[in-house]
Amino acid sequence: MSRPGHIEFVYSSGLYPLLAKGLALFSNLFPFSVDDAFYAALIIYLLANVIALLVRRLSFRRFVARIATAIAVVYVCFNLFWGFNYYRSDINTRLDMPSASADVQELMSAFRLLVEKTNVSYTPLYAVDKNEVMQLLNEAYRKHADFLKIDVGLLQTVPKSITMSRLFGAATISGYYGPFFSEVHLNDYLLPLEYPHVLAHEMAHKLGITSEAEANFYAWLVCSDSDNKILAYSANLNLMQYFVYECYKYDGFGEIVKDIRYEVRHDFYKSHYHWMALMNRNVELVAAKVNDAYLKSNNVEAGIEDYDGVVKHVMDYLLLEQRGQ
Repeated sequence: MSRPGHIEFVYSSGLYPLLAKGLALFSNLFPFSVDDAFYAALIIYLLANVIALLVRRLSFRRFVARIATAIAVVYVCFNLFWGFNYYRSDINTRLDMPSASADVQELMSAFRLLVEKTNVSYTPLYAVDKNEVMQLLNEAYRKHADFLKIDVGLLQTVPKSITMSRLFGAATISGYYGPFFSEVHLNDYLLPLEYPHVLAHEMAHKLGITSEAEANFYAWLVCSDSDNKILAYSANLNLMQYFVYECYKYDGFGEIVKDIRYEVRHDFYKSHYHWMALMNRNVELVAAKVNDAYLKSNNVEAGIEDYDGVVKHVMDYLLLEQRGQ
């Protein structure tokens, strides 16, 4: 997979959208997650073969052949339905964005700008109309479709609940994209203030964005630029955690943080403690290691640290905006 330009043209912009739309037409017929049902079927198939092996109804050779065949089929389907997007062109190439230099002063200026945007976009979020959020996100993505180079036909999404939301909450997983049936999944334990951004993030994955950092950037861009404060505040608040992590070690951090309005601070900590209360450390560690291995095996060298890369993408975008002025 050394030709990302070919993958971009033939697969990501050609074959993938056709496959994803077809899969979505089928999965949208069901109110439950077809992906989760598929995973359950795989587990049942594995257990049935293990039991057959133990009671000697199945030879070891046939057992290995069946499991190997199942793994091969799943692997091929995963890559065909979504996985080849891991080898597409990087975000700077796709969006014609310059790469900003690693400048601490520019980073702190961007952090200050984010604090201002978050303060201005603040709105109390005790509940959200999920259908309204879905409609607003469709409009927001369509607004930026040309810049983001996306197929708007992929925006037709029926979000599904994660079947075992509490277990995923223990691993601090707020959502995921199911590639086998083109389904967006959201955790039932999401706070209203988190829901718009997480949905926008998972929609980015459905649009063929595999990188977690890029999905965070797509979600932040379309939401923060929206006239709707619900979208803007949710995205700005989410992005703030990444900038806090990147900026806390530099001079001037304390002065900028002082400007964060009280209500925003409250929501920031509310989200943090909400997931800490749900988290089971052992489950979270296992999930983190699995996710890290999964990402690294799929051409994401940074592994789970890829999430933090959204700061760089935002800096690159701000540089693009400056050049466009």
